[in-house]
Amino acid sequence: MNHVMGPAIVIAGPGSGKTAVVTARVLNLIQTHNIPPSHILAIAFNRKAVEEMETRVGRGLASLKSSDDTETSQKPVIRTLHAFGKDIISENYERAGFRELPTIWTGQIDQIVAEEQRQIERETSTTDVAIYKIESKKTGKCYIGQTTNPDRRRKEHFDHSSNDRLRQAIRSEGETQFSFEMLERVPGREANRREAHWIAFYRDRASVFNRADPLRMQYSNQLILEMFCQHFGIVYEEHLDRHPDFENLRDRFNDIKETVMRTKRQVTEGLFDPKTLDDRVARAFAEKYETLKTVANAVDFEDMIIHAANLLETCPDLRQTYRDKYPYLLVDEFQDISPADFRLISLLSENLFAVGDDDQAIYSFRGGDSEIMQAFTKRRDVKRYEITRNYRSTSMIVEHARALIERNEPRIRKNLRAHNPIQRHIKIVETTPETVETALLRELESAGETAVLARTNYETEQIQEMLSNHPNPIEVTTIHKAKGREWEKVILIHNTLERRFPRRDSIHTEERRVFYVAMTRAKVELAVLGGQCPFVPEFEKIPKNVDYYLRQFGYWRARRRMKKEDDIK
Repeated sequence: MNHVMGPAIVIAGPGSGKTAVVTARVLNLIQTHNIPPSHILAIAFNRKAVEEMETRVGRGLASLKSSDDTETSQKPVIRTLHAFGKDIISENYERAGFRELPTIWTGQIDQIVAEEQRQIERETSTTDVAIYKIESKKTGKCYIGQTTNPDRRRKEHFDHSSNDRLRQAIRSEGETQFSFEMLERVPGREANRREAHWIAFYRDRASVFNRADPLRMQYSNQLILEMFCQHFGIVYEEHLDRHPDFENLRDRFNDIKETVMRTKRQVTEGLFDPKTLDDRVARAFAEKYETLKTVANAVDFEDMIIHAANLLETCPDLRQTYRDKYPYLLVDEFQDISPADFRLISLLSENLFAVGDDDQAIYSFRGGDSEIMQAFTKRRDVKRYEITRNYRSTSMIVEHARALIERNEPRIRKNLRAHNPIQRHIKIVETTPETVETALLRELESAGETAVLARTNYETEQIQEMLSNHPNPIEVTTIHKAKGREWEKVILIHNTLERRFPRRDSIHTEERRVFYVAMTRAKVELAVLGGQCPFVPEFEKIPKNVDYYLRQFGYWRARRRMKKEDDIK
């Protein structure tokens, strides 16, 4: 890659050799343009990618030494962005506001989340809970509930009860026709059992408005809500039980770490402020977490980037030091960077050389934002290159994958095409939970290098159990972990096991990209096993123009025609 100065973007397709382009760029700067290796900084997405890049560059440098008889101990700096941020903080921790070299927190947030959950459980089990009754004076029909604050709860019911049948009765008969009575006070751990007792007691005497069985859960939703507010010092507002922020609290608390970290990945100025979180429970947790971290003089992974960027912004001399130190910057997997990542990257060299594929952007749940790459390509000062010939997969796989991904908008349009002319059909097998194991084993009967891909970790535990007696070692992994890898045969299992594909809680365009990434891991054979999925009919039919092109001209003539068009461009 002969590009030298100024910003540039390489738009790459799957199997086109993204890492090879980065390696070639590094070696070309050193060999052709005599750039000292230590002036080059290459950023990779994760530690595994760093190791791969180090190996490739190391081999290339060894080859250069043997060819021109020169010796150099210098090497390019190849890091993850988090590791590079850590370097900046470690070298300048006092200017970053730390009293001493900060400790790195890795799994501490998981421990803090777990401890917060344990504390809430302990507080809930011992708190004083009132079991109350709201009764119609006219019919004797009752509603039984529990709360830590009877006066507040009474007002909520009479204003606008969360129980629809009680609410309709109060509106119809009038508030004065209902009485509110305390039945007993019990510890939280006894509340559900006693509520169930009183529901049964009054159901036998008259009838009740209650529908749900309180014994189906350890604690009632109302009690959990009240204890969350008490634990985190959140003001309990009227009818908070129907506020979307407080739905499924126990489930959402399990995801609180990702909620906080995802918000930190959006920080584009200053330092992280927990008050910017919209989710009130996450905000309260983040305030406690950040305080504990500050007391411990520690930083977490996201802080490495946030503090490093803030340091370079507030210290222009330091920023210039790093720009002088690394005048050439390369970033791989550019489509997966977050706003916080791009903030730090933008503060470094103006000679930014980025490589990425927005069609493979599948990390928005971590804060990745493919629109950053899309916007970068539109900048007038950015030189744009394309490598969209797929050297991995057969033409059949590439064309069907292309038919799928071209339905996404917005995206960077690219001329995806295959180097391999083989026209082996993609196998599509409809399966149910009862038939998926048989279908999977049938696909593995004559399998060589094969991977079985699924949407979630849970589904890969399930699949491994199905293969427990299978004599050949088959790799079973999630699609996200498979990104950047390839196999002769890929078996994609969807909508048969635990989770839906696309997931209802995810962005539809990103779910399509996940499916696309799975398809393009296959070199020769692709088998798709599963139930109903909107993406299957989308890739089954190749758009007419491509289909016509291949049928009318034949694959090799079509390739020559495409090459001619490329040369013109």
